[in-house]
Amino acid sequence: MKRLLSGEQTAGQFCLFENRSGGNTRTPIHVHARDDEAVYVIAGELTAMIAGQPRRLAAGESLFLPRGIPHQLMNMSGNSGKYILIGTPALFDRFVEEAGHELRPDEVVGPPTPEEIRRLREAAPRFGITLLSEWPLSK
Repeated sequence: MKRLLSGEQTAGQFCLFENRSGGNTRTPIHVHARDDEAVYVIAGELTAMIAGQPRRLAAGESLFLPRGIPHQLMNMSGNSGKYILIGTPALFDRFVEEAGHELRPDEVVGPPTPEEIRRLREAAPRFGITLLSEWPLSK
């Protein structure tokens, strides 16, 4: 993810990211206890599973993911996509700093490596994130 605004820049009110996902990528099913998320699709498509119900989003569409509701984001189209993610209050930016890495220009997110999964699993509880399913490994 590419951080556009950090919690430090917004006095902790929110953080803003741009993500470019490769086709056939997904997060694990997870739930946030302390923050809400909003997603806006810029290009391509994204499917959100919210409490077990799928919602397909095309470019120009958005959705709100409230804390406490299990969800999963997937790009199973086989094509790359781009979306904006807002976390409020700002916690997710610190999670990405600790567990992930910021995208380089033109980098597209693929499935995480085993080392990235280890870091994500270790950091998630510190930020009120509970992983409810396995994270798919990179090939």
